Amino acid sequence: MYRQGSLEVEALAGVDLWVKPGEFVSIMGSSGSGKSTMMNILGCLDKPTKGSYILDGIDISKTPDNKLSVIRNKKIGFVFQSFNLLPKMNALENVELPMVYAGVDKTTRRKKAMDALERVGLTERVKHKPNEMSGGQRQRVAIARALVNDPAVILADEPTGNLDSKSTFEIIDIFRQLNKDGSTIVMVTHEPEVAAFTKRIVTFKDGKKISDEPVEGGNV
Repeated sequence: MYRQGSLEVEALAGVDLWVKPGEFVSIMGSSGSGKSTMMNILGCLDKPTKGSYILDGIDISKTPDNKLSVIRNKKIGFVFQSFNLLPKMNALENVELPMVYAGVDKTTRRKKAMDALERVGLTERVKHKPNEMSGGQRQRVAIARALVNDPAVILADEPTGNLDSKSTFEIIDIFRQLNKDGSTIVMVTHEPEVAAFTKRIVTFKDGKKISDEPVEGGNV
C-alpha cells in the first residue's frame, strides 16, 4: 500500500509467494503489475504494510529499519539492469565493495573477489574500470559483486535489459551455472525467451499473482 496524493494505492493484494533454497524463479508482468514492488519487498527496500516476509528465517516485516541495511548486505546479492558499478573503481574493487561494508579484512576480500570474478569468467579484466568493459562484462562484474557475501538469495532486476542477444545468453548461462551450484535466484524480466531458462515463472497483473508455473525443461 502506498499513497498517491490523497489516494491509497494497493500495489500488491493477497500475494502468497514461496521461494525455496536452490530455486531459479523469474517474475514477469507488464508495467504497473506489481513486480517491482515485489522485488523491493524481497530486497528489503520496502516493508509490506500487511502480511509478512520471511527471509532466511528472519521476519523482515518485524525488523527495525536500522537493521535492514545489514540484512541486505549479508543476505541479498543485487544485480541491476544498469549494473550500478562505481566508475572510478576497477572490477576487483567494485566486487570487493560489499565486503568493505561488511568489515571483511583486506586479504579475505581480495581472495573472495578474485574467486567471484573467476566464477563469472572475468579474471583477465580485474584491473579494468567499467568504461573499459563491454555491457556484458560489466554485468559479469555486477554478478560477481552479488556473490561475494554468500547471500541467501540473488535478486536480478532486468539483468539483460541493456545487453545484446549474445551477451544476454552469456549472462543467463552464468545464472544457470550459479543455480546449479546452489544459488537461489529471483529474476525480474520482460523477455519470455529469458524466463524460459529459469525453473519457474511467476506472473503478476494489477498487483496480483495470476500464475505460478514450472518451466518445462527449464534450466537444463
